[in-house]
Amino acid sequence: MENLLKPFTTLLDSIYFGIISPVFSFLSGGLELILLEPLRMLQLPVALQVVWVSIFAAALSIYVRKIIKVEEKEAAFKAQFTAKRSKHEDLKLISDWKSREKFAKAIDDDIDEDFNTYLAGRFSRYGMAYLLPIFMTLFWLDGIITDTFIIALPESTGYQGISTQIVFLSAYCITLFIYFRRRKNRLKKAEMQNISAPAQGSYS
Repeated sequence: MENLLKPFTTLLDSIYFGIISPVFSFLSGGLELILLEPLRMLQLPVALQVVWVSIFAAALSIYVRKIIKVEEKEAAFKAQFTAKRSKHEDLKLISDWKSREKFAKAIDDDIDEDFNTYLAGRFSRYGMAYLLPIFMTLFWLDGIITDTFIIALPESTGYQGISTQIVFLSAYCITLFIYFRRRKNRLKKAEMQNISAPAQGSYS
């Protein structure tokens, strides 16, 4: 059995060490040169370097979110769900209660199937937009930053310091929060302007 698998494992090893590993090493070195080297030249603390990387990762998540059209697919599902739920109102026109229950069950089963498909797609989309950038970036940082703690804490706190992962995730979440908060305010402002524009035109 081992003799049969040996050519296959040899092929996988050659692909990994000959293609995948060099490509990832090249990308890692390039990202380190672009993102971190300028900050090191400025002699900024490691914690600020991690914060900068987290901002970049958050921007990547936002970009991926737009590429895979998360919001459009969310809106499409809500519209489809509302349309199918409205069919229940049409069932009132059916006088026979057996037929009415039969059609109601068929509609509910259809909605359940669509909802399960939606949940699977949503998990995949949010994993690509958020989890993948987080895991890949933390994996990359783990190979670059050797310090266990990048922010030292006083001994009186009972803790040695704050790790790279905590700093990264905190800055990542704060960046996304600020982005979506400002985006929500912009959309609300634009909506208010659209509402007030027709009202002003009616008085002219």
